[in-house]
Amino acid sequence: SCGRRAGFVAMARLLLAAICSLAFGTSGTQAKIGAMDILFMADIGHSREDAVDLTSPWPMGKSAYEGAFSLYDGLRDYVENQGAQPDAIVVVGDVAYGGGDRQVLNATRNAFQRYLKGVVPVDKVFPIIGNHDVHFLGCSNAEYRPYSVPCYYGSQYSELRRSQPGLTYQQWRSSWLEFFPGLEKHARIPPSQNGRNEWTAPTRYNINLDEESSVYFIAGLMTGAFQLARTPDTPHEAMDSGYEGESAHDLQCQFVRDSLEEGRRMGKTVFVYFTHHFSFACDDWSLMRQIDVWIVGHKHYYWQNMEGGSVVVQEQRHYPTRILIGNGGFDEGHIDVVSFGRLREEAYKEGGAERVRLHFEIKDTCITDERCPSSSISIRAHCWVQCQDMPGGFDSGGGPRKATNSKHGFGFTFDAPRRRPVGPSAASVAPFNGTWKLQIGGATTSSMRWIGLQPCNKAAAVLCIVPVANESAASAFTFYDGEPTTSSARLAAWDEARGPMVLSADGRTFLRDKGFWDIKPGSAGNGEMRPSDGWVFKFMTMESGARQVADVAWSLEGDAEQLVHSEGSSLDLIAHAFSPQPPSSQLGTFV
Repeated sequence: SCGRRAGFVAMARLLLAAICSLAFGTSGTQAKIGAMDILFMADIGHSREDAVDLTSPWPMGKSAYEGAFSLYDGLRDYVENQGAQPDAIVVVGDVAYGGGDRQVLNATRNAFQRYLKGVVPVDKVFPIIGNHDVHFLGCSNAEYRPYSVPCYYGSQYSELRRSQPGLTYQQWRSSWLEFFPGLEKHARIPPSQNGRNEWTAPTRYNINLDEESSVYFIAGLMTGAFQLARTPDTPHEAMDSGYEGESAHDLQCQFVRDSLEEGRRMGKTVFVYFTHHFSFACDDWSLMRQIDVWIVGHKHYYWQNMEGGSVVVQEQRHYPTRILIGNGGFDEGHIDVVSFGRLREEAYKEGGAERVRLHFEIKDTCITDERCPSSSISIRAHCWVQCQDMPGGFDSGGGPRKATNSKHGFGFTFDAPRRRPVGPSAASVAPFNGTWKLQIGGATTSSMRWIGLQPCNKAAAVLCIVPVANESAASAFTFYDGEPTTSSARLAAWDEARGPMVLSADGRTFLRDKGFWDIKPGSAGNGEMRPSDGWVFKFMTMESGARQVADVAWSLEGDAEQLVHSEGSSLDLIAHAFSPQPPSSQLGTFV
């Protein structure tokens, strides 16, 4: 019996080891699936059963094409055929284009329950407010009213397609709370640091889905509306970002600051920011760069500011990672796919340190089966009237649909510490991170020279690196994507444009061209800059301990001296600490 008992114990140990290996990894570096798994989408239309709800006048019928129906079919396929078990859903504005109308909110709530088969509880669906959630026509420039005249809540409108009094603010808010009960049950309201603001859902709130998760969600109010005035009973804290009563978008800055403070108090390390639109953002960069991932909609397109499949490391980044996912169903003919996103948290250990990976996976539910766009006339264009059939997918009446991996390779991974460090943050180290004023010189000059940014010869909006007289005239720069193993980093200008230093098309001059806030003119909302556009500077450490930057030189370009790319040349580098704001406003993060 002892032999049998010993054999049983050995087998039990082997089984336990196998379970632990699957959960934690035999080497300590393998992945463990975390508890949080959410779906996110924006600008969603109606389900097939509700296609008649508020789909006129034109162009509101664009929210009830096959592409809009495919989103719900794809979600059904995802849970029914692929076994997905998401914990929650975040709709990043324009929630079926109803303006808070009770019939539309009720239909949307029921559609999620029906198509997801109840996998996501009704109180785990979280709406972010967009312009068509204020009034179903979107508070657009078609209002043609003085700025002070409100865009009214609800779905009432005149023959001129102007919003008309329908719902008071409190009626409108009560409808959202009724049909999306998670706004009361699970939304977290950050305390106001200045004691003046009382944040409320659904306009501005936070989400903490799991106490053990490293991720904290911030739901802001930037609707993308043209008409920003609201009814007199709208509280100050529920006013849209950018309303003329706010100086430098202070309201949104205050909310972001309060939310970051609350999340850090709870031990969170990763901050995901949801707003419907990208405009009228808080303009305090010391706050905004603490946002790790910023997800928006409004423009009916998909764009991300990093390469598909890339890995973004929190300690190395400078810019918020940005996703535009407005291709949820309202069809303006901008892109050939309808998509939703999945955010999956994965905890792992590396060298004894606890870390998390956030996998942002993009799923397509409609791949166009027509000419895309259908017309060169923008107001007539569409792409999702017909979708390709996906045999084996779910079919609600228009053909089988599946949730398939992004046709365009969209998606990425965000890597970060799982826990907040105990004690003060590690000091910045040039030239791999931190913000500094720089001197460059030595090899080809008789003295070190402060560097600044001035307009290049040909284009005033594009800046070149030039020598300046002293430290006060010097520009500040931030090192990011620093890699000590390869002694390399990219360089971002600390100015209003927030652009990286790139190499000119002729491979000669270092430029600060497009920045974080720049949107491509005439585009469907895609930005003009990716952090990876930045030139990768190489550095060398001399025997004396001094640093040099490789492959650069000073050169007279036209009538001005500029720092240029010069293979094989090198210059000495000295970095001087620069503090853009008092440390108390930095909330304990690296500069």
